[in-house]
Amino acid sequence: MILFMRNSSVPEPMNNASEKGNLPIYFLAIGVSALLLLGLIVTMNYTIDPYFIHQWDSPLLHRLSPAQQKIMPWAKTYAAYRFQPEVVYLGSSRTEIGLPTESPLFTGKRVFNLAISGASVGDAVNMLRHTAFFHRPEIVVWGLDYGWQFREKTGNTDFNKELVAEGASYPIRRTFLNIKRSISMAMTGDALNIVLGKSEQSCFSLLAYYGHKSSQCLEVIMRNEGGTKKAFEEVLKKKEPLGTPEDVAATIQLLDQVTSDYCQSGTLFRLYLQPIHALAELSYWATLTDDLDAWKRALVKMVDARRQGGCDIRLYDFSGFNRITTEEIPQTTGNDSMQNYWEQSHYRSEVGLKILEELFAAGQEGQQNTFGVELRGDTIEQHLVNFSHARRQYRADHPKETANILQ
Repeated sequence: MILFMRNSSVPEPMNNASEKGNLPIYFLAIGVSALLLLGLIVTMNYTIDPYFIHQWDSPLLHRLSPAQQKIMPWAKTYAAYRFQPEVVYLGSSRTEIGLPTESPLFTGKRVFNLAISGASVGDAVNMLRHTAFFHRPEIVVWGLDYGWQFREKTGNTDFNKELVAEGASYPIRRTFLNIKRSISMAMTGDALNIVLGKSEQSCFSLLAYYGHKSSQCLEVIMRNEGGTKKAFEEVLKKKEPLGTPEDVAATIQLLDQVTSDYCQSGTLFRLYLQPIHALAELSYWATLTDDLDAWKRALVKMVDARRQGGCDIRLYDFSGFNRITTEEIPQTTGNDSMQNYWEQSHYRSEVGLKILEELFAAGQEGQQNTFGVELRGDTIEQHLVNFSHARRQYRADHPKETANILQ
C-alpha cells in the first residue's frame, strides 16, 4: 500500500510544473483577446460615430438621430475646424435653437451656429478662439444670458478644453482624442443600438443644419416632455427667483478683452440679450431688477468703449416685455403651442430671424420698432425706465399669471 501510494504520486510534480509553464500562455491569450475586443469596439464606435465627433460633409450627417443629441461640443468643434465659418453664432441653447443659419443676410458666406447648451461666456470665448485659430470669423453674433451662464467658468460639462485648438498639431491631437473617446462604454451602447436598429430616429443631426437645432428635433422633444402648456405650469408655480451671477465684473472684463482682440483684426460683433418669455423674465429676476439694470449698464459701457476705439460692435436688448415676449400662453389661449416660443425659455427660429434682421438693419434710423432696442450710452437710462414701466404694466394686465411671482 505504501509502495502504491509512492508510485502514484511520482507524476504529480511534473503536472504542477506543466501547469505553471502554461500560465503565461493563458495570460497572453487573455490579453490578446482583450486587445482584439477593445480594437473591435473602438473600430465600431469610430466608424459608426453615434455622436458625430469627427464628421463634416459626410453621408453620416443624413442619418436620423435622437432628438436630444449628446456631447455636441465635440461635434461642433470638429465641424468648426473643418468648415472654417465666416459667420458664427455664439451663446447658449437659446441661440442654438433660435438662430437659424439660413438667412438672406449672409448669402454666399459660410455660416455656423457654434452655440451650445448651457454655455457660459467662458465657453463661448473658447469656441470663438477655437474656430478663429483656423479662420478668423468676419461676423460674430453673440447671445448673452443673465444669471449663472454669465460667468467665466464652463457651463457645458462636455466642453473639454482639450477640444480647443492651440497649435498646428491639433488635427493629430484631435484624432487621438476621438479614438480615446471611442473607448467609452456609453458610446459602445449607442453604436450597438444603431447597428441593431434600436436607436431613436427622430431628426437629422445639428451638423446637418450647420449647428442649428431643427424644429423637427424640437417637436419631438416637446412632445416627450409634455408640451408647451406643461412647461408654463412650472413657471406659474411659486418659487424663489434665480441668483445673481458669480462675478459679473470679471466676466465683462473677459468679454471686453476678447472683443478688443478680434476687433483689431476686423471682426464685426453683434451682441444681443436673449428674449425669454415675459413670465420667465419675471420669475427668474423678480427681486433682482436693480442687479439686472446694473448688468446692462456695464455691458453698454464696455460696448461704447469698443465702438469709440473703432470697432464695429453693437448691443441690442430683445428681452423684457414687448410684442414677442408677451405672447399669451396656452393656459390663456387654449392652444397647444405658441407662435414665438417652444416654452418659456426658448424662442423659435421665426423670432431668431427677426433678431438677425434687427441686428443688421441698415438705414432704418428713426423707425418705430417694438422688438429690440439698441443699447448705447445715450439710450440706456431711458430704456431702463421704459423697461420698468413695461414690467409693471405686464403685471397689471396679467394678475392671474403673475400671482405667484414675488414682487
